[in-house]
Amino acid sequence: MNSRPNIPMQNRRRKPLWPASLLALLLMLAAGPGASAVRAMLDRDTVYMGDTFTLTIESDGQSSNRQPDLAPLEKDFEVLGTSTRTQVSIFNGRRSDKRQWHVQLQPRHLGLLHIPSLSVGGQQTAPLELKITEPPQQTAAQAGRHVFIETETDTAGKPVYVQQQIPYTVRLFYDDRLQEGELSAPEPDNAVVERLGKENRYDTVRNGRQYHVIERNYVISPEKSGSLHIPPALFRGRITVPQQQRTRPARSPLEEFLNNSPFANDPFFRNRLGGSPFGNAFANPGQPITVRSSAIDMTIKPRPATASHNWLPAEAVTLTDSWTENPPQLKVGEPVSRTITIQAKGLSGSQIPELAITAPAGVRLYPEAPTQENRTDGTTIYGVRSQTLSYIPSAQGTLDIPAITLDWWDTRHDKAAHTALPAWQLNVLPSAPGSASETQAATPPATAQPATTANADDTEAAQADHSLAATIHDVMQTTRPWLIAGGVSLLALVILLTMLARRARQRHPATASASKKPGLQTSGHSKQPNRKSVLRELENACAANDRQAAVRALLSLGQTYWPDDAPHSLGALAARIEKGQVQLRELDHSLYAAGATAWNGATLWNAFRHGLQEKKAAGQPHDDGLGPLYPNSL
Repeated sequence: MNSRPNIPMQNRRRKPLWPASLLALLLMLAAGPGASAVRAMLDRDTVYMGDTFTLTIESDGQSSNRQPDLAPLEKDFEVLGTSTRTQVSIFNGRRSDKRQWHVQLQPRHLGLLHIPSLSVGGQQTAPLELKITEPPQQTAAQAGRHVFIETETDTAGKPVYVQQQIPYTVRLFYDDRLQEGELSAPEPDNAVVERLGKENRYDTVRNGRQYHVIERNYVISPEKSGSLHIPPALFRGRITVPQQQRTRPARSPLEEFLNNSPFANDPFFRNRLGGSPFGNAFANPGQPITVRSSAIDMTIKPRPATASHNWLPAEAVTLTDSWTENPPQLKVGEPVSRTITIQAKGLSGSQIPELAITAPAGVRLYPEAPTQENRTDGTTIYGVRSQTLSYIPSAQGTLDIPAITLDWWDTRHDKAAHTALPAWQLNVLPSAPGSASETQAATPPATAQPATTANADDTEAAQADHSLAATIHDVMQTTRPWLIAGGVSLLALVILLTMLARRARQRHPATASASKKPGLQTSGHSKQPNRKSVLRELENACAANDRQAAVRALLSLGQTYWPDDAPHSLGALAARIEKGQVQLRELDHSLYAAGATAWNGATLWNAFRHGLQEKKAAGQPHDDGLGPLYPNSL
């Protein structure tokens, strides 16, 4: 056999690498900065006539240095001004550019207006819609004041039923006179108030005056039918008192010197210090004010007689089945999981009932404990309830799983509605060779033995039973006196030990009680999670930016504070603590809000690294956990 000659590597012919390099260069150019996207967003979707609102246009890529064409807006809107903002970020050595244009607009007429598609560097934004309405009477009457509140409920003139959620909006209007303040949500009787999303801040014009606006959205769920009184929203704060309305003392030499300095003509310096070099805290402490909105009275209708036993007053209800996207392959004796999720728009997860699902013939059904949660898009609450089931087929053949129907009440059309999942017809395959189910099936039952063998076994068993009974009878007759004597002795011994133990407890009652209490405390605390270990879990979850783990750790931490009535959601936890509501809302928003960005757990850990701070004031079940406002600092 001829051996293969040894050819040096440098003498081998190399393939040219330039085609692969050229292909890589073309791919880089195709995926480079030429790719761009533009987006358009509104700061709100309902605007009062005379208000100004902000249209934000965002662009990235090569088109970020182009200017948007705003000419199509002039038909329905007056363009008041435009400001720009540029953002440059570098990640893994790659640079990305983003630019925003904030366009201040004022509507020219009432109605449903359209923001047309706008062009930015050859790219087009998506069209938008917003509603222009007349300002409410309460706002027109209060315009001209330094601070006033506007509230509204959005029911669209339709009836409101018990347990139906009512959208409720609070708007605080204030001018530059406001120094500080705190806005509180109303607390109606026989109703639950829940905050939705983050507050919205913008500027507007009323009767020719410029105002800053803080807008907050809530939902109110009435718990009984009849009259519902929503009390006013309350604001307490301080406003600056005009200098000419106060009597000034004589100026000191130092004050004369500072007022003659160049800073005395600086409007920012003068306004902040109230015209005095000693600062606003001494020269102009402000005047306390209290502002209330108008109260709202509503009529809540009872549950309709035509409604089903499931009372679900919602705007929409959807059912989803995990088998729809991934149909199962069934085999005898092998479990298959199925998750059914109910989502109700305008209801919380606790109001959604558990589905009653029965096991079809030939299947063993094992349901797990359902889970529930609440999500929000900032204006509407969505309740979600998930139920996981395990199906274990017991026979080969065709399996018919019936449809699932959920009855609910459509609040948009004020009528009964139904949502259903279709039925399934699945083929059950035999179990795999060597599986436990096949082994059980291959083992013959006892009834499969021949009849002659069974009769012989019965005869032998009867004879053995008769012999055993005779033996027991003889033993009992022989040992009866000894058994009686032993029983009497044992009874006397038990009575003696009981008397001695009772006398010992009477002599040392304090020791007995002290020995019992630690045992009770230990058994009670053993069922609770350890607070230090839970804090370590929360720290690890925040360091890893693991949102789900952070939620579990926070709820476990709440259990260590309220073991008998632990909060089961972030919203319930926020209502019981003094600080940290903002971080909880950010975590909840990153979990459930549409288009949520990456979450950074460092802020959450800083807020709760020392545990939870319980609320000092008790008896406030509807407290929304809002912190004080500081408008001038923003």
